[in-house]
Amino acid sequence: MGGLAVVALVGCSAPESAPEVASLSSGSGQAPVTSVERERPRERLDMTAEDLEALLRPYWKCMGEQGIPDKRAMGDLSVEPESDERIAAAEAACAHTVPLPPWEKDPANPESHGFLVRVADCLRGKGVVKVEVVPEESGGYTVALGGAENDSEQITRGLELMSGCEAEASEK
Repeated sequence: MGGLAVVALVGCSAPESAPEVASLSSGSGQAPVTSVERERPRERLDMTAEDLEALLRPYWKCMGEQGIPDKRAMGDLSVEPESDERIAAAEAACAHTVPLPPWEKDPANPESHGFLVRVADCLRGKGVVKVEVVPEESGGYTVALGGAENDSEQITRGLELMSGCEAEASEK
């Protein structure tokens, strides 16, 4: 697979809608809107794998309630795969439980690109030369490791150093 680059997952978020707020209408004859959207949980840079697992529990519970089993816990390959439509419907119903990325990596944060540039600079300073900040389809940015040749040594080294460089970059 020539030319395929591995990208470190540094921020992934489902599209979110603006929260609805209560409003008062004067003379329009409409009833006030009183729906409040639940606040989504947010990842932190310093989360452990256990912390992230706990943060994702409500999502997996919701998906299970929608009839989509937690694939991570399944060892039974005889279970029928879910249709794309069923998965999409379940994901839409559970969107309010999907954790937002850490604020430092959130595309809604105007300083997130600068943060990722500092992370990449830190990695380069520690010998990871095949690293760059690249745009994502979602509109944000991510740190890509391994270059065009998908250098596994550079990818491994970059992933080993990533959390330390994120911590260092967040201090500035």
